[in-house]
Amino acid sequence: MHRKKLLSGVISVLLMLSMALGGCSSRTESTKPTPNQEINQPAEGDKTQEPDIDLSKEVKLTMYLLGDRTPDFDRVFGMINEKLKEKINATLDVKFMSWGEYEQKYPLLFASGEEFDIIYSADWAFYNSQAVKQGFYEITQGNLEKYAPMTASTIYKEAWEQAKVEGKVYMLPMNYKELSGYVYMARGDLMDKYGVADVTGLEGLEKYLDTIAKNEPQLIPMDVGSDYDATFMFDRMWNQEVYGKVTGVGPWQLSGSMAVGDKSYTVKHVSENPEFLNVITKLKDWKDKGYWSKSAVVNTTDNRESFASGRSAAAIMNLNTAVSQYSSVNEAHPEWKVQVFDAMDEIPATLVSFMGNGMSIFSKSKNPERALMVLDLLRNDEEIHDLFCYGIEGEHYTNNGDGTVTLLPANANYGYDANCNWGIRNDAYWKRLKGGIPNYSELYNKWLETAVSPNEYSTFNFNSDPVKNQVAAMSDIFASDYKLLCLGFTDDPAGDIAKMQKKLKAAGSEDVYKEMAIKFKEYAEGLNK
Repeated sequence: MHRKKLLSGVISVLLMLSMALGGCSSRTESTKPTPNQEINQPAEGDKTQEPDIDLSKEVKLTMYLLGDRTPDFDRVFGMINEKLKEKINATLDVKFMSWGEYEQKYPLLFASGEEFDIIYSADWAFYNSQAVKQGFYEITQGNLEKYAPMTASTIYKEAWEQAKVEGKVYMLPMNYKELSGYVYMARGDLMDKYGVADVTGLEGLEKYLDTIAKNEPQLIPMDVGSDYDATFMFDRMWNQEVYGKVTGVGPWQLSGSMAVGDKSYTVKHVSENPEFLNVITKLKDWKDKGYWSKSAVVNTTDNRESFASGRSAAAIMNLNTAVSQYSSVNEAHPEWKVQVFDAMDEIPATLVSFMGNGMSIFSKSKNPERALMVLDLLRNDEEIHDLFCYGIEGEHYTNNGDGTVTLLPANANYGYDANCNWGIRNDAYWKRLKGGIPNYSELYNKWLETAVSPNEYSTFNFNSDPVKNQVAAMSDIFASDYKLLCLGFTDDPAGDIAKMQKKLKAAGSEDVYKEMAIKFKEYAEGLNK
């Protein structure tokens, strides 16, 4: 499940469940470096490219990001392009894949013949599958030092190691330490109206959603959709059911699982665990009670957008996303009295893999060296980094000079940390949002006290090439039968689970899991030598 990488024990369970997220990932909170982890900032002399690189030819690069283009995006990137043109004689033409289409479009892009250069990548967004198919340009230590010297001198060693697929690197992972923890966002005005005390954990959320379903027919209690957030509620329930007992194995779309501590490395589909039926039955109950729309299976608007537009009464997201969401929604609708609640049910947050967000270069790019130079500047030039992450200073935000920013009304047109900038985040320049969620520090500090770190297995990457046809068939089942179950759309949970399992076996899931177990066993035994 979460996201696509095998972690053992407690860590893997958490990672497996958070990403269905994502993305956006992608969307979690940075931790402060400890004294022996101080951030390396490039020395002043490192901030220019090597003089022996020929930059006489102007290059226009195409970059793909995930999500939706914001109103001020082109203006912000116009300013970024001015700086890139001045520094390395290159500019970017940015294209987006929306949350509703990226799962289908991302892999097709590599086979389409379309020319592009740079693309967002992550352990949950096809990094491994494209790396083993030679979809990405290999980034060697040598070309990193030549074309991205600032990155070469500052990248976290463990991030570089985690990016390796069969010993080679095809991504520049974010240089940012993430703490993954989820929250529910609710309307305080409706809580006051109906006497709801809080919306903490699944129990609190259920009471709130039930109240809205019974009393506010014009609202969808929680408007989850069929793509980006289709498994969000499943993840929370599953996490509560199997914490410490079951670990996720391999890519999200393959939904592999293994018993924690199983030294035989037996991999099976997540639905083969008895707890799966319990969770799907609960999701069916919530769906039947009207907690989300009957059209959720075709809804491509994610629950955060629906909440912000006033269509729904609750949303789920990670804390870092909530920071931006809270500020923009509260600015537009102060009468809603928006509140944020802990969705973790006392399960520890996790310091997630650096692979949660990154940037890769297309293997067929005509200008991979210049693309690497662009990524070096996006990550390490503070002015360019800040434009990408926060927008235009003085218009979208105010830099307070103390490592924090204050959002201005125009932030609604270029959201703080909301433009798929996650792959270039850099702890050296990251600026937190000042003010915002009133209980932010309470939530963050609580999670930080018990947060767990990725373990030695966090760099495992599954090479699915020997079973690529079976993987493709299983991915189709994930996008249909599996997501329907995760939204509770079933009249017979046990029967429909059995039907899905039959389809998976016909698709070759047993071959896939056997291959996955072999590869992981080799990897694990190699670590223990």
